Amino acid sequence: MNWFVLALVGPALWSISNHLDKYLISKYFRGGGIGALIIFSSIFSIFVLPVIYLIEPNVFKIQPFQAFILWLESLTYVVGTIIYLYALRRDETSIVVPMLQIIPVFGYFVAFIVLGETLTTKQILASLVIILSAIFLSLDLTNKIPRVKIGVLLLMLLSSFIYSISGVLFKFAALQATFWVSTFWSNLGLLSIGIFFLIFVKQYRQQFASVLRINKSFVIGLNSFNEFVNMVAGMTTSYAALLVPITLVWVVNGFQPFFVFVYGIILTLFFPKLGSESLLKRHLAQKIVAITIMFLGTFFLNS
Repeated sequence: MNWFVLALVGPALWSISNHLDKYLISKYFRGGGIGALIIFSSIFSIFVLPVIYLIEPNVFKIQPFQAFILWLESLTYVVGTIIYLYALRRDETSIVVPMLQIIPVFGYFVAFIVLGETLTTKQILASLVIILSAIFLSLDLTNKIPRVKIGVLLLMLLSSFIYSISGVLFKFAALQATFWVSTFWSNLGLLSIGIFFLIFVKQYRQQFASVLRINKSFVIGLNSFNEFVNMVAGMTTSYAALLVPITLVWVVNGFQPFFVFVYGIILTLFFPKLGSESLLKRHLAQKIVAITIMFLGTFFLNS
């Protein structure tokens, strides 16, 4: 399958997960319940590991250094996710998610240092077009003078930087081992971090127990579906990153604001209790212009 198609699956699915994250945080993880969501997400790996083992029985044939790198990858992914969730708690999904497009900026330098990857001039220009359009999409046009929400932006800059390190670490290990072996140890790392939080971080453990007492079946079911969507998105993106420079895959994630926007419109019109999106003309115009530029940038990126 073409790397671009694989890379596009990620943002399409992650956008569903973004809306589910916002819904869970707003409805069931209020009052700082981000720790509970992280534990849910990490422990979900226990269902993924047997499936990967059936696909690739040689998952334990890995060098200790590679396993350690993948554990670091899991740790950086969790830290990046925690920061992202704090930003998501403070603002709308359609404002927070576009800022994740800063990942290619950091990723370019990290991948250059760690993997020695380079891009052509055309690819760099196309990448900049998509990144700039994503930043434009994040502008607050509520007032006469446009502004970027500094608090959320700083959180997302930090989250994006950490996510970029996580992605490069995974590719570094996967190029030496195999995709499925690396995915197995990455999920094993997530599981170990989730168990650590559950046992040793009292606040997170209390949040987790509190959520289980309220709407137990529904919350577990919805969060499990959310993690399944997130897992498939992560796997397709990681596999695409093995085929081409990882920065290209991250830039294709520039379509994520488009999917978030479309899903948000659908939720606003048909399922307002699940999520809402501003339908003011200036906001719609801003998003349509930015998304159109993203399409153009991605066309040149893939041509």
